[in-house]
Amino acid sequence: MKFFPFEKVRPEQNKLLGDIAEIIKNKQHLVAHAPTGLGKTAAALTPIIEHALENNLTIFFLTSRNAQHKLVIETLQKINKIHPIKAVDFVGKKHMCPKMRDFEQSNINFFEFCIGLRKDRACDFFNNCYEKIEYSKHAKEFVNELFKKGPLDVEELIDLCKENNLCTYEISLLLARSANVIVADYFHIFDPSIQQILFKKMQKDLSKTIIIIDEAHNLPDRIRNDWTLKLNTFLLNKLAEKLKDQNKTDLSEKIVLISKALQSFSIKKLANETEIYVNREDFISLIEQSTGQNYNEFKELFFDITDEIEERDESDEIFKFNLFLKYWPNIDKGFVRILRKEKTQSGKTFPSIEYHCLDPSIVSEPLINSSYSTILMSGTLLPSEMYRDILGLDKKRTQIKSYKNPFPRKNKLVLVSPDITTKYESRTEAMFKKIATSCAYIINSVDGNSAIFFSSYDLLSKTIVYLEKICQKKLFIEKRRMSKLEKENLINQFKNSVIGGGAALIGVQGASFSEGIDLPGELLKAVAIVGVPLAPPDLRQKALIEYYDEKYHKGWDYGYVFPAINRALQAAGRCIRSETDKGFVAFLDKRFNWSKYKKIIPPDWNMKVSEDFRKEIKTFFDNNK
Repeated sequence: MKFFPFEKVRPEQNKLLGDIAEIIKNKQHLVAHAPTGLGKTAAALTPIIEHALENNLTIFFLTSRNAQHKLVIETLQKINKIHPIKAVDFVGKKHMCPKMRDFEQSNINFFEFCIGLRKDRACDFFNNCYEKIEYSKHAKEFVNELFKKGPLDVEELIDLCKENNLCTYEISLLLARSANVIVADYFHIFDPSIQQILFKKMQKDLSKTIIIIDEAHNLPDRIRNDWTLKLNTFLLNKLAEKLKDQNKTDLSEKIVLISKALQSFSIKKLANETEIYVNREDFISLIEQSTGQNYNEFKELFFDITDEIEERDESDEIFKFNLFLKYWPNIDKGFVRILRKEKTQSGKTFPSIEYHCLDPSIVSEPLINSSYSTILMSGTLLPSEMYRDILGLDKKRTQIKSYKNPFPRKNKLVLVSPDITTKYESRTEAMFKKIATSCAYIINSVDGNSAIFFSSYDLLSKTIVYLEKICQKKLFIEKRRMSKLEKENLINQFKNSVIGGGAALIGVQGASFSEGIDLPGELLKAVAIVGVPLAPPDLRQKALIEYYDEKYHKGWDYGYVFPAINRALQAAGRCIRSETDKGFVAFLDKRFNWSKYKKIIPPDWNMKVSEDFRKEIKTFFDNNK
């Protein structure tokens, strides 16, 4: 408790703090369902820092987004006033590079850019960090001065490194060697090859590392997505052009042959089907027949190009092809191989062959169970046993805890509509109009901003045509494949609309705006969740359900229902972010009141069915003026 950075400890926060202290003392793991506003960051860091300093351990605080680092650094800065601590805010390498600020990042291959500059000794930032193979005196002295300043966020560090003509990434690695706390991204730990490289450079030992995983509900899908590898004819054709530009004509010609072979293979195999399962040998044979080389011999041609990967570069065709070649021959257990017919926006079809990860524990289990202790925290970590199971935490070392919502219950109204559903057979024009009418009433009657999150872009598009006609406020509508700048502009305009009486954010559950944005107080007074965001019934989803049925006898729950409800709860959680917030959440689908769905919704939400939203909303806001 001596490192707690605030004057007052909330009762439920104190329970979490005490539990974490006991768990790390016993080198155990914790899966903690801890609602928003509990003060998870301070509750975790306080006992863990104290224990880590006493036992010469390193703390990795992992987030799913760079934007979440700021809160962690601010908490560390407060703790640093009580007791000096060494910390580093570590993000992706290309996001630390000051030279990249001069380019549109999507238009440049950072790794080729960086390697080329270092090879030609044309980067003074990098050159100044080293004297032969050792860190330079200038770099070491600079790091000592940085530690005196206390924890810095990465933007501050980039500016200071630029002023001193030093590479932010290399300085961060040097800082990390002595750091007590490293704030990083999931992939810095949960990409095994990257983790091994970084730990070697940082001189860290996983067995002497305490891992804190924030918003841990994101981790299973993040691992699945990172280890799902895809190859299609578009990527192959771009790769062929790139190799040709690099004067690697022989390789380029072979890639063209592979692209043509994939096209022919898909025509033959798919026929009138949209997707089919394939096996390991199918692609291996395709490579060998089209190139005239043994698969492993051909694979070796690409390995030197991306020999040491310090972060994933999903925009680089060579990297993606290399990764696909490397892992395609691997295990079948926990993965599924699919040949799929895709469509461009213009309707042109092209084939895609995919190696889908079903089981995140293949990656997470050895890493978490090799750590000194791991703490998983989130406001939507129910049922907690599912996360323990699917991430492969050692049951003997793992405790599961659930904490109460710290906010007054009277500040939040949660209703379910009994006569709306987005089940496929109920999706009629009459139902779309009914949904639009309910959404319009919520938007028009709330004094301030509101948000409507649909279960899919398709449902959004079919409802919005009616909603736009009857809504009295401006609608800010999320679109597929928005750029980072477009998203920032949209959310800023939406926030500013509160001044003129409010507007509505129209988005999709599980997409850009349903997680990771903070809209406290007047910035968001109501949220409507339209439909249950169940995954489409494709081959991957079928395989996931079958896999978890075989492994846990809970395929339907673990592979389908529970993840969908958690996506809905995350979207609903945009409302009520502090103890003074007052807001309303509407579930516009009667299935949320079905027992198999309702059991995942935290009981302290006090959800109730209502046929008359108008009366409930008016009474709630009248009582909370």
